[in-house]
Amino acid sequence: APAAPAAPAAPAPWDLPLQTTHAPEETTTTTKKEELPEPQHSEGPLLYCFEVALVRGNEPELLRRQLASETGVFGCDTWSIFSEREMVLGRGPRGLITTTAIGGPMSSVKENTKDFLRVYRELSEAGHHRKSDWTIKVDPDTVLLADRLRHKLGSKDVVPTSNSLYYRNCAKYKSVQGPLEVFSQAAAIRFLESVDKCERDEEINQKGEDWFFGHCMEAIGIKGVEDYDLLDDGYCTGHRPKEQCSEDRAAFHPFKTTEGYTLCLTDAKVKLNNAVLA
Repeated sequence: APAAPAAPAAPAPWDLPLQTTHAPEETTTTTKKEELPEPQHSEGPLLYCFEVALVRGNEPELLRRQLASETGVFGCDTWSIFSEREMVLGRGPRGLITTTAIGGPMSSVKENTKDFLRVYRELSEAGHHRKSDWTIKVDPDTVLLADRLRHKLGSKDVVPTSNSLYYRNCAKYKSVQGPLEVFSQAAAIRFLESVDKCERDEEINQKGEDWFFGHCMEAIGIKGVEDYDLLDDGYCTGHRPKEQCSEDRAAFHPFKTTEGYTLCLTDAKVKLNNAVLA
C-alpha cells in the first residue's frame, strides 16, 4: 500500500498569513493600551519600546522574524507596534500578537511625521512611558538587541526619572537618527506633553519624524547627549553589514530582508532557536 502522505509542517511563527480581522478575544494578545502587560522588571532599567510598521512590503515579515527570535521590540520589557490597520504577527505566550491600528494611509519616509503624531497621542493616552525608565522608538528594519541596550543604559550615570535627555546617535551629522531613538522617562513625559505645541511650529514640523523628534526636544529645553556607541546606522557610518553586526553596539540599521536580519543576528553572536534558523 502506498505510504500515507506526510503531515504538513507547522508554519514558522513569521509565516502566519496576514490577517485584518480580529482574533477571538480570549486568545488574542495585543499591544493595545488597555491590554499592554505591565513591565517585566528585568535586570537593569525598564525599557518601553514602540515602532510603526507598514502592512505591505517587507515589514510584516521582518516583525515576524523578530517575534520568532525574541529580538527587536520583543526583547524589551513592554512594547507596542502600530500600523495602518490591525495585523496578526504570530503567537506569544498568551495568544496571538497583533498590532494596534492607527488609520491611514501611511506616508512615505520623508512625510511620516503625521503618522507619528497619531502614535504620540496613543502613547500619551496609554501612559506606559511613565512606568518605564527609558522609551525607545525602533524602526522595523533595525536589529535591536535589547539586552545590550539595557546594559549600556544601566551603566550610565543617569537617573532617567529625573534627568531629561535623549541620545544623538550619528557622529557624522551630530544628530539623532530615526532607526533608534532613546529618551529618558522624564524626557518622554515632557516630549509627549509638548507634541501639540511642536506640531504648530513650522520649523519643527517640516520634515520627517526624526527631524520632528530632535528639534521638538531641543525646543522644549531637552538637550541631546552624544552617544555613538548605541547604534550603527549604515547611512551614517557607511559600514557594510558584516562590519556593523560584529560591533558591540545595541542596534544596527538597515536590514530590510529576513535573510539579512538573521545574518546580522548571527554575526552579533545572538543565540538563535531552530525555528529562526530553519
